[in-house]
Amino acid sequence: MLRRLFTKHASLNTRLTSPSSPWPWAVLALGIALPLLTALWVAAGLLLSAPSPWMAVVAAADASLMLRLLRVPAGNARVAAALAFTLLCAALSLWIIVAGIVGPAFGLLPWESALRLGPVLFGAIASNWLDAASGFWLIVALGLAWWWNR
Repeated sequence: MLRRLFTKHASLNTRLTSPSSPWPWAVLALGIALPLLTALWVAAGLLLSAPSPWMAVVAAADASLMLRLLRVPAGNARVAAALAFTLLCAALSLWIIVAGIVGPAFGLLPWESALRLGPVLFGAIASNWLDAASGFWLIVALGLAWWWNR
């Protein structure tokens, strides 16, 4: 009886034999994209000598597009993944941009300085950059990430 049911409904049969979840691929893709997009954001920030907060929108668009192309179903989990990717990319980028500004004073490369940078020095330098415009860009990026993935 089950055999007749599965052969009668081909769509059900292909649905049962297809991969069960796109999440492992999505986590892998976001994990690969995070350092690449962070490097792009850091390059823009060091080139402009500013944190380039508009790149948060690029990070949200990147996460949303990857999740959509990997056919992750829309919903709260996809929204959370896109928001987490955007926030993590913003935090890492700002940390490395500050390290790239401070590092040469001590003869360090940005990634060497990023490992030695403490929260007090980071806060002292980043506080000069974090203004209403930076907050605006981050809120816009998070709003777009939510809207594109709901």
